[in-house]
Amino acid sequence: MVDEACRVFDVPQEKFVEEFYETVIEVVDYVAFPLASLDSDKLVALISSYENAFFSLEYREEYLDEIVEVLRRIPRECGWEAGARFGVSLGRIPITPYFPVTRSGGEGLSMSLLYVDYLKSRVANGASVSDAMREAALRAYKLAYEALDYADSRLALIGLDLSLSPWMKESVGAFVEQILGAPLMTPGTYSTIGLLNDLLTTLAKSLRAVGFNEVMMPLAEDNRLKELAAVGQLKFRDLLSLTPLCVAGLDMVPIPSTTEEKVLKGVISDLQRFHLLKGRSIGMRLVLVDSEPGVEILLGRFGRTPVLDPLQ
Repeated sequence: MVDEACRVFDVPQEKFVEEFYETVIEVVDYVAFPLASLDSDKLVALISSYENAFFSLEYREEYLDEIVEVLRRIPRECGWEAGARFGVSLGRIPITPYFPVTRSGGEGLSMSLLYVDYLKSRVANGASVSDAMREAALRAYKLAYEALDYADSRLALIGLDLSLSPWMKESVGAFVEQILGAPLMTPGTYSTIGLLNDLLTTLAKSLRAVGFNEVMMPLAEDNRLKELAAVGQLKFRDLLSLTPLCVAGLDMVPIPSTTEEKVLKGVISDLQRFHLLKGRSIGMRLVLVDSEPGVEILLGRFGRTPVLDPLQ
């Protein structure tokens, strides 16, 4: 990531966003802007205007009402999929290549890994999870340095975010079940995910790591999680209850647009309390949609995703 691509800016500076976006979007796929303040009208306009721009905000209590307003307005005015492009950070926005809750710590290269299937295969063939994680990380670091050398770049390697992150069929939920030896959310789930996070934390301390370095379970990005949610085995309260123990946040979860304000504020307040207890930043992406709980909606590139009931 390049420093300016994740520059913290004040929302009224729409001209900066326009000029920077039009310049860099020719050479990158997406751009992230951490916000220094929140103006719902301007933010919604920016998300509507720049479809490959992501935005994040560090939570403050005085922003609570406006955050709730933005969560309602973005899907309604910009489309449901646009809800994926705004995230709230409970705690300081971390240096990470994961969008949308991201900032940069300087000009350089950072990377994330899609390596769940690699881990599943190695573990199935008898390797320990910790050994498989280290093997994958060391290979990734080697490739990163080789890429910088090949490009004759003077950019520094900022680091890797070693988080276990899914993408559809490459499912973190399925990997947790493989280690657990039982369906997700049966007894042992919390300790299994906690163990994986302990291994990630230990590995991150020994390498040049940035970001969350945790198990990530974004509902709309993980096919196994969607399967479990569709049959009622994975509920909103399950995802929320996992957050203080081990996962990076309540992420990519569609809920009904009729959800009461006090419920939305309660979720955000719970996550803030979890952040304080955990001592680490937590990201949140909720997508409010005009559908009832249990309905599977089409969520753009994320495919069919079940709507969860935030009261269950």
